[in-house]
Amino acid sequence: MAVESELPGAVAAPAVTPSAPHAAVSHPTKKERVGLELVAIYSFVKAGALLAAGLAALGMLNGRVSIAANNWLEGLALRYESRLAGRLAEHVLPYIDQANGRHLIEIAIGAFVIAALYVVEGVGLWYCRRWAEYLTIGVSASFLPFELLAIFRRPSLALLITFALNVIVVAFLAWQLKVADEGRVRSR
Repeated sequence: MAVESELPGAVAAPAVTPSAPHAAVSHPTKKERVGLELVAIYSFVKAGALLAAGLAALGMLNGRVSIAANNWLEGLALRYESRLAGRLAEHVLPYIDQANGRHLIEIAIGAFVIAALYVVEGVGLWYCRRWAEYLTIGVSASFLPFELLAIFRRPSLALLITFALNVIVVAFLAWQLKVADEGRVRSR
């Protein structure tokens, strides 16, 4: 709808209509939308875990917090030797003992940056944005080699589950993009 200017001698601008190549892309189906929302929730969970890790790293800068965390982890390791919490504590303790202030700050900054990236992914996927699908595929696929290396170095159920979930996310989003591209080609 063109609006005429009240200025004398002004020329009315032509009405803008969308052209065919820029036509709106159809929204995902209900089933596809649920899949995108599940991947978004997974991204939010990863962001929350990284936010907690970053805050914990900053908390370790305080001497009392560091001693309390170290004692708690040692207690877990002693009490639950064969359970997951005990094994996790056994793996974390050597790193905590060797970490200095600079390392803890670097860990916190890295955790916060990646958490922010996961929040951006999650919000974009929740609103079914195509760019978020590409971003999530790129980020998730870039971590797969490192996750695979970690599995070969120290196999654990948690690493296997994380790797499997990330492979599923990449495969689902790649399929989602392929279906959307085929639909766009058919509609032309």
